[in-house]
Amino acid sequence: MSISIEQIRAARGLLNLSQKELAEKAGISLNSLNNIERGVARPRVDSLESIQKALEREGVEFLDGNGVRPAGEHFEIEKIEGADVIDLLRKFYREFLDAFPTGDGEVLYIGIDNSRFQHRDDEKLTVYKDFEDEAIRRGITERLLFIEGDTNFLSRRNNYRWVPRELYGEIPMAIYGDNISIILWGPPSRMMVLRNASIAETFRRQFDVTWSLGKAVPDEVHAANYVKDK
Repeated sequence: MSISIEQIRAARGLLNLSQKELAEKAGISLNSLNNIERGVARPRVDSLESIQKALEREGVEFLDGNGVRPAGEHFEIEKIEGADVIDLLRKFYREFLDAFPTGDGEVLYIGIDNSRFQHRDDEKLTVYKDFEDEAIRRGITERLLFIEGDTNFLSRRNNYRWVPRELYGEIPMAIYGDNISIILWGPPSRMMVLRNASIAETFRRQFDVTWSLGKAVPDEVHAANYVKDK
């Protein structure tokens, strides 16, 4: 469903957000939002989607017929498919950037097996490095739980902890904002995204407990092993 100009104005009023605040949350310029609301510019589809996601994250629900109302607890399960593994990884990392358009977020990873990224000329590695560059620029942090002894470090930031295998989840999963993404390599390559604040917070607390039990990777071990090239 594509939201209307009237719904944007109504939702912003309902949330008591200024244009500047909404523009920042949606990751678009203030001038673009102002032009959209005044109806003097034909809005791009991706701009409308960013505005809608930002307003929904703030707690409104859009209805048919130009309706807007405060949202109850949001619960959504979305299946995202990739044409191949590379395409799925791009969508995986794009999820995190979309969740934190203004930065200052955190992504928590469980069950990541980086042995599949060992080759320095691997396109999978390039996809991650491009994401990491943008994440660092935006101030998005990451923490990763690894099986004890695994030294396949992709991130140039030492944000890893080792845990025993019995505490390690085997299915790749990320927790970020109010979302949880689970990757199923397939074929077909696909990702399940669960969007619910309470469930995400429950998984986040479980992650933090496991993190507290983990062993910090020594900086010298990380520096000697992380993959520097893409």
